Amino acid sequence: MKGLSIRRKVSITIGVAQSTMGVLASVFAYILYHNFFSVQEILSLPSQDVAYFMMVLIIFGVLSVIGGLFLLNER
Repeated sequence: MKGLSIRRKVSITIGVAQSTMGVLASVFAYILYHNFFSVQEILSLPSQDVAYFMMVLIIFGVLSVIGGLFLLNER
């Protein structure tokens, strides 16, 4: 990373952070759906709302990963 400009370094840092957040949101959606660690009870989520929250988390995760990858591939 020696010859990179400041803008490129910031772009890489934010791209990695955004992609990581997207992956973590998708993993949390999976954990929420399968109720690992009794997450549904801890968050007091009704079982009929789990599908809605899972859909929102997966959409957020996919869009975050795509945005992060665009930042990483920016020239």
